[in-house]
Amino acid sequence: MERKKDPFEQLAQGPSAKFENTPCENNENQEILALKRLIHSMPEKEAPAGLTESILSSLEPKIIPRWLLIYRWALRPRTVTFQPLKLVPAAMVLVLGLAIAIQFGPGREDRGGTGHEELIPVTFTLSYQRAERVSVVGSFNQWNPASHKMHQLGNRNTWVLELRLPAGRHEYAFLVDGKVVVADQSSPFYQSDGFGNRNSVLFVNRDEPANI
Repeated sequence: MERKKDPFEQLAQGPSAKFENTPCENNENQEILALKRLIHSMPEKEAPAGLTESILSSLEPKIIPRWLLIYRWALRPRTVTFQPLKLVPAAMVLVLGLAIAIQFGPGREDRGGTGHEELIPVTFTLSYQRAERVSVVGSFNQWNPASHKMHQLGNRNTWVLELRLPAGRHEYAFLVDGKVVVADQSSPFYQSDGFGNRNSVLFVNRDEPANI
């Protein structure tokens, strides 16, 4: 009796069956043929109940966090159109708001209220031998030695400078030759500067000028 050919065997051989295969290729063809036969011989079964719903539920869209939506929105390119007629009123409102904030905002009292702060004359005097230059540094000039340089008197051991300062509390010191910090010996009040030196403290009164 003639053996009926297996269709998977013919498919495995294919058009290349007329060529002689190597032992390795024959082994691979046999493995493929065995696998196809196994698949073909498996009985058909219905899908378990609830499998479809389980797969669909796993494919439901996930909830995207709000911060990620905002981040994506910020990065999205967009076109902005400016209309000059609408920008002019907005600019006027902005300028008016800034003017009100400057006039009535915090720090108005520090500027003297009306803008014309009353200044009181103060005279600083230092007796120091063999000094080449002396400056007054303090809270009123941001401790800048180049702002207020003192002048020598006739005996060349006395240095003097007259300033006009606002009323209130001021810390100061004398800087000799750009490196020696000297406190005012005539001042009864001192404040440590945190670096091993003492700053003199001056209280300026509106009623009378001060001579230091």
